[in-house]
Amino acid sequence: MVEITVKAADSASAMEEVEKRLGADAMIVSTNRVDGQIEIVATNDDPSKYQKSPEPLVLDKNYRIQGFSDVLNSKLSDEDKPLKNEGNENNNDITKTAENIKLEIDKLVELSNPVNAVKHEAIGVGELFKMSGIKASLLEKFEYLDGNPSIEEVSKMLAKSFICGKCDHFENSSIYLIFGNAGAGKTLFSKKLKTLFEAQIDPKSCTIFGEQNIKKSLTDIKNWLTKNKSKIDEKKKVSIIEFSNSENIDDFLFKLSKIDRSLKVSILNLMPVGTSYEYLIKNMPQRRLENEYLALTKLDLCDLSILEIAAFVELGHKCMFFSGVPSPEEGLYFSKVGQTVDHIVQTIKSRMG
Repeated sequence: MVEITVKAADSASAMEEVEKRLGADAMIVSTNRVDGQIEIVATNDDPSKYQKSPEPLVLDKNYRIQGFSDVLNSKLSDEDKPLKNEGNENNNDITKTAENIKLEIDKLVELSNPVNAVKHEAIGVGELFKMSGIKASLLEKFEYLDGNPSIEEVSKMLAKSFICGKCDHFENSSIYLIFGNAGAGKTLFSKKLKTLFEAQIDPKSCTIFGEQNIKKSLTDIKNWLTKNKSKIDEKKKVSIIEFSNSENIDDFLFKLSKIDRSLKVSILNLMPVGTSYEYLIKNMPQRRLENEYLALTKLDLCDLSILEIAAFVELGHKCMFFSGVPSPEEGLYFSKVGQTVDHIVQTIKSRMG
């Protein structure tokens, strides 16, 4: 057993010395005021030897309002309590110390909030994006680290890496291949795309070949080419072919080139929004071809997250279309940088409080 006696000008200093010498689990045996100082007897022995039924000291609202000196006085015996005109200076010191401790605790609680930590430590805009889940390796690709960019500027860099702008190859293609897993909305998307093309060209200018295997698709394309060759060359006829992700796109493109090398083909990878970053990185292949684009579906059911955008950028995919509304006549839009920038900025600022 170790029992020590500590004297100090105030209780806070005395308690600090007790904890330094005996640790945080030290037990206070007695507290007294001797010659104008606080004397604390403490031990690291079994508490049961000193009190039969210990009860915790609970600081209720009254104690917090009155201050620590009043709590201390309530624990001192009547004969040990100072007279009204004795020890006033020490009491004032204790009160000030307690108030300072409370201010420091309040500050620590405030700083424990990540958003407030950003404000107090002046963390850069890049850190805000990292706190939203964007990898540092992705942010480092943007040429802004030497300056002091705004949230809007970083959002614009991210959006430009994600959005596919005006693309002549896409606009001049004759065949559009729609790839996606079951449930991605290939059939509805194909109908929306058909509506869009027919509004741009003329009615009945677009033919949809429903989801099928490569062999059947090649046969249908041959017949379609034979029947519409002149209009296809004039960009007055286009076709849409649906495939599942299990089909071999390289094999189809190779065989299609043997039929007609002059054909321009665009590939649209469909992905419904609301998919996790981890799933996309693990299951979605990297973009390999220049004529390969991304279309995000089901935006009427779920919002696009910043982490999804980050995953697509890391995988090299460029977004061509946003699709929502379960109607074949509406709800398909070309993606735009400005629209995406606004979405990213609002998301980041909403997390700042």
